[in-house]
Amino acid sequence: MESNTKILQSPISILIIDDEKELATLYKEFVIRLGYEGVSFTDPLLAFEHYKKFTSHYPLVMTDLRMPGMCGLELANRIRMINPSVKIFLMTAFDIADVQNPWASGVIKFDRTLQKPLKLSELKKAIEQDIVQKTKNT
Repeated sequence: MESNTKILQSPISILIIDDEKELATLYKEFVIRLGYEGVSFTDPLLAFEHYKKFTSHYPLVMTDLRMPGMCGLELANRIRMINPSVKIFLMTAFDIADVQNPWASGVIKFDRTLQKPLKLSELKKAIEQDIVQKTKNT
């Protein structure tokens, strides 16, 4: 309970990137209902430019895997170069085995891989576990 109170006292922002507008909006509205601030983008290039300006504002980034302009792997790699400690969730409708090799070799690290369609209850649990863990460590 104590960590939830801390979270609600100072809202934590989550950056969400999904090229499907409906999903980006759904995830944003969901995290807002959970008590966090949510900012969503459908364009990964714009999301990255935004992230560069507000790096310390986002302890968690959620990104889709396959998007036009920049895939989630490249986006995560660029974000990690700026902030190696940020939590990154990879969301994909594709077989997770497709993305196992890049981060298994240490090239790209994701904190979680979430299979689409996402169960919102699982998303809530993942966010809360990682946000609570991060706030305890800071």
